Amino acid sequence: MKIVCQLIQLALFSFIVNVGSAVAMPAETYFKPVETMTAQISPDGKFVASVAQGDESQKLVIWNSVDGSKRTLIDLKALTPRDASIRFIRWIGPRYIVAQFMELKKGVKNLLDTKPAYRLLVLDVLGSKSLPPKVFEVKTSGWLVHALPDEPGYFLYAKSGIYSKVYKIDVSKLNLLNQKASKLVRKDGGQFTAQNEVASVKGFAARWFFDLSGQPESALYFDEGKLHLSRIADGNSSTPIKSWTKEELEEKPSAGEKHGVLIPVSISPEDGAYFCLDTTAEKDRTVYQCNFSTGEESVVYRSDSYDIVDLIIDESTGALIGVKVVRDGKLEYQYIDESIQVNDGMTSLLETTVGASIDNTVKLYFSETHDQPGRYFIRKQGQKSDQLVASKFPHLDGRLESRQFHDWIQVEGIDIPYVLNMPKGNGPYPLIVMPHGGPLGIFDHQYFDYYTQFFVANKYAVLRVNYRGSSGYSAELEEAGIQQWGNLMLEDIYQATKVVGARKDIASSQICAAGVSYGGYAALMMAIKHQQLFRCAVSIAGVTDVNLYLNSPYTSEAQTKWLQENVGDTVKNYDLLKDISPVYLAQELSRPVFIIHGEKDEVVDIEHMHRMHMMLSKFNKDYEWKVYPDMAHGPADSEHHVAVFSSIIEFIEKNMK
Repeated sequence: MKIVCQLIQLALFSFIVNVGSAVAMPAETYFKPVETMTAQISPDGKFVASVAQGDESQKLVIWNSVDGSKRTLIDLKALTPRDASIRFIRWIGPRYIVAQFMELKKGVKNLLDTKPAYRLLVLDVLGSKSLPPKVFEVKTSGWLVHALPDEPGYFLYAKSGIYSKVYKIDVSKLNLLNQKASKLVRKDGGQFTAQNEVASVKGFAARWFFDLSGQPESALYFDEGKLHLSRIADGNSSTPIKSWTKEELEEKPSAGEKHGVLIPVSISPEDGAYFCLDTTAEKDRTVYQCNFSTGEESVVYRSDSYDIVDLIIDESTGALIGVKVVRDGKLEYQYIDESIQVNDGMTSLLETTVGASIDNTVKLYFSETHDQPGRYFIRKQGQKSDQLVASKFPHLDGRLESRQFHDWIQVEGIDIPYVLNMPKGNGPYPLIVMPHGGPLGIFDHQYFDYYTQFFVANKYAVLRVNYRGSSGYSAELEEAGIQQWGNLMLEDIYQATKVVGARKDIASSQICAAGVSYGGYAALMMAIKHQQLFRCAVSIAGVTDVNLYLNSPYTSEAQTKWLQENVGDTVKNYDLLKDISPVYLAQELSRPVFIIHGEKDEVVDIEHMHRMHMMLSKFNKDYEWKVYPDMAHGPADSEHHVAVFSSIIEFIEKNMK
């Protein structure tokens, strides 16, 4: 009998360890700031410049491909007392690197709401390693439009006004940083003159387009109340391509139309084509290729969830290789995979060449898998092994070994894709179902996901369902989500959970739902509607009252109209929307829930949390709640990530056993 008891105790102990009672990777270890934002290789292949996120500010770092050494060229903290970030970097020949950074004024809420001050610096990378680099500054308002690869030390710079112009600038004639102008020292070396002018248009230029050598090709500009796209000939606009009135630019797409007005933001390698964004979209998440002469258009890229603010173009080919997005008020880079490579273990590999030397013997590429954050490598012709240059999260490199599976189920005639990540091993593992936010026009991808890999590192399987309304797959899937906020979207999540929960490597009696925004709403609804399947739920910044959300004071008139069409009308559908709101279903709840919210949330007001807290308390339900005074719509910095996810792990472990 004693031996039997000991065996039972041993089995119980093994089970508890297996489901993750001991935190394998604490939040303090996992959540740290992104270290490398972006990187670019010099034209001669000798250097790689990268934007690194330091403890308190960003830095421009140079990596030497010959000896592997690194040095900091400039630290924004030393340049300005304001909050500042580097918007882009670009090589001007093999010697100079340009960095444009943006200063945020005090009290600015986020990156998009400010009237920022831009500064353009040019740094000499060939100076002495023991001395600070020589730094030049362009003080004239404008922006760099072309790096002139065939003319090292020169670049094209644009100024906009009643007459907009492009000038050819010689780096060696610019003034040094903080050099005071005088009678003998002219602003920017006196280079903004007719002598250096290479192109001009009558009107305020928003974009200039060039061929690969730097010859002006066309311009996008405002004049006489219209937006014009015209070809450039002999430095001046000549042949009109397309024009839009103010009314056309502001007009929302009618029912059945896939997008509004498409405006060019970069020239495409295809003859006569441009890469375009939808100006009428609430958030730019799709890049189109348009030929305004033929009327042809196609989708070339869709961001998983974040607002696209600019494109990343291969300067040697003109191809689209990525996009710049705003995530939690910060600029991030998303690269486009050249080809999806999936091995037997269902590991999706994203590998994209992001730059190369002029002779193409040295290449810089970006690589990422579902369990390895993005890294930059140098690949030299004739060398067997690649050189690691920089990593987004170096503290996680090689530490997140896991498995990934992609599959589909069919619900109400629609194919519903899902992604399942889990630790390596036989399991069975407890399951966290993590619906994405949005919910419409967003999707969960197969590459590295920050939150997913945190849970997997702590011995949980994670299911992400691309329920109807999700983008990234088909128009049918996305359009099927209209008016299904609390109905078939939730059914898709539930049905996928049932299928995955039946796997032998999943502990079917230990399933919890967790999510942010709509994901938080869906998590609460899973715990309310399917209590036989879900043990608990965690809602971060989740909607609890759908009518309240649709009447948010933070939404614009256009957003309100969109919500009415895609979610519901609070006048016509008040009772239906009330019936799918967790706050009015709290009495039905019999599973523990954890609600988390930030007081500064202007997407889902904290009133949602207070109402849910009141109802859960009224009906004496098993719940926990936390308010973060300095947090907005979910955690954005390391401090909030550590606090929020430490408490989530503690809650889930307590309620899974």
